[in-house]
Formats: sequence, structure tokens, C-alpha cells
Amino acid sequence: MFRNAVNPIIRLVFFPVFLLFYLQYSGAAMPILAPMFVVIFLTIMPSKPPMSMLLKLLIILFFLSFILVFLAGVLKDTPTGYALFCWGLFFWCFYRSHHDPKDMLATLALMVVIIMTVMNFQMGAPVDVLPWLMFEAFLIAIVITYISFLLFPGDEQDILMDETVKEGAQTNIGLIMFKATAMCITLVVLISIGSTQTMLIAITIGSLIKIPISNDHRIYSQNKIVTTATGILFTLPVMLLFAFGVSTWMLIGVTLFCGLQLACFGIRRQCRFSIYQLLFTNFIVLTYQIIKHQAADSLSSEFTRLISIVIAILVGVLILNLSKHSGVPLVKEDK
Repeated sequence: MFRNAVNPIIRLVFFPVFLLFYLQYSGAAMPILAPMFVVIFLTIMPSKPPMSMLLKLLIILFFLSFILVFLAGVLKDTPTGYALFCWGLFFWCFYRSHHDPKDMLATLALMVVIIMTVMNFQMGAPVDVLPWLMFEAFLIAIVITYISFLLFPGDEQDILMDETVKEGAQTNIGLIMFKATAMCITLVVLISIGSTQTMLIAITIGSLIKIPISNDHRIYSQNKIVTTATGILFTLPVMLLFAFGVSTWMLIGVTLFCGLQLACFGIRRQCRFSIYQLLFTNFIVLTYQIIKHQAADSLSSEFTRLISIVIAILVGVLILNLSKHSGVPLVKEDK
């Protein structure tokens, strides 16, 4: 198709929304995973990714989906072994993120550990299903991302790039060990109380405490709460129409319209890619919660998500306040 300034918006709105509705109504297991990964990929790759990069990413995802989940399945019946396994992975993720806050491998590995732990011990999902389920979601997301660039080419030029200067934290092994231990304890407590939002709270806490710079913690906390509240406002029309039982195609049309308005809102506010990603991740997840629940349950599920994020941020800030750390430039400036 012809290159157009609106192509990046079409990619980010149309493809995750259509994929979400298709997977939900076709009865796919955990239909939210693939659309959420599509949003993440589209917001970390503002231009068409080279095939070599996609292959490299696919190998990483294969390792995360099969090797890590296989090891988790082997250690599942050994509480001490599984706890040490998770602690070691959390330590590795936080160590990498302290050197590079935007490390994709650390971010994906953190999410995989949390998802597989919650699905294993709280949801009771069969261990042998998890690798295929997660890898299938990753694979679908990569294919959809590449197709979106083929059908609607063009680089994203309306959204500001994140800061290019890498800044990490002074390598403090004790601090990283403390974060890994706190993350493990938090995950155990959440699973023990049987919270319905365990996965959301754990991922939010993990994403918050992996950031090495104190100022970035405050920015992330504010952005996470604001973008969740904004997502609720932009999905209210979808929720109301769903409650009245409109046809699926009308619901999809309204969802696309709200998504386009959200994209325009982000452009007008001159947000950066990290905020753009939070906006649309929340929008897709909230839309999923609407079409998953019925009538008034949709509204309660949205506010439950907002309250859960606030609780997660409070817990994350409590963990961070127990430690002190400072930032150092990772790339030496030319004198």
C-alpha cells in the first residue's frame, strides 16, 4: 500500500484489536498474550525490522518459552529448587536491567518467569501446555507485526523517541540480590492469597523495581497510573455498548474508533514511545477484560485493574525505599 503518515497509527490500532477479537471469539487459550506482544513489538520497533533481527528475536523467544518453562516444569515438585530457580532468574534480569534499563531480554524473561509461575501454581495450567502456549503467542505477534509493516509501510514520526543516553545504576550485587528476594517473596504472597490480579500486580512490581534510577521510578509510577486511568476513559464506550449487547462488528468498529482517538491523544500530548506503549497495552488489556466479562462486571474489572496497579506501585515503592542507589552514564561522553 501507499506510504501514509497515518500508517503507524493504523498498525498499532487495527492489528492488535482485530487479533484480540479473533482470538477471543475463536476460543484461544489466553487470547490477550499475542495482541499485547504485538503492541510491545510495534512500540519498540518504530520502523520495519530487518529479517535478521526477527530471527534473532525468535531464537530468544524460543529459549524463553521452551528452555525456561521446561526447567520450571522439572523443578515444580521441588519447592526449594523452584524458588532458587526463580530467584536466580530474577537476579539475572535485574542485573542486566541495571546495566541497560531497556534490555529486551531481561524484560521478556521477567514476564515469562512471572507468567509461568502464576499459571503453574495458581491457575493449575498443565506444564506441558505452557511452552507451546507462550511460544505460539510470541510467534503470532512477530508474524502480525511483520505483516503490519508490509501492508502499512512507513516509519513512526509523530511519537517522540525515548532518551537515547543509556543510564544504569552502580553495580551493587547486594542491592540486586535484595530486589530478587523481594520479588520472590511478593510473588509467593500474591499466589498464597489467591489474588485474581496476581499476574498484573507482579509484572507491574517487577517492571518498577528493575528500573535502576530513582527519578525513573517516580516517572514510571505516575505514567502507569495515569495511562491506566486514561485507558479506562477511552474504553468506556466499548463497555457500554457491550453491556447493551450490540453486534460484534459494531463493537469492533467502536473499539477501533476509540483506539484511533487514543493514538491522536498521545500524539497531541507529545508522549514518548514508552508512554505510548503503556497507553496501548492498557487499552488492549482493558478491552479484553470488557469482552471477557459480562455487563456490570466489565466496569468492576476495569477499576479492579486500576486499584491493583496502585497497590503494585505502592508495594514497589516500599521495596525501593529500603535501598539507596545512584545512576551512572553507561556511554562515555566525548570530551
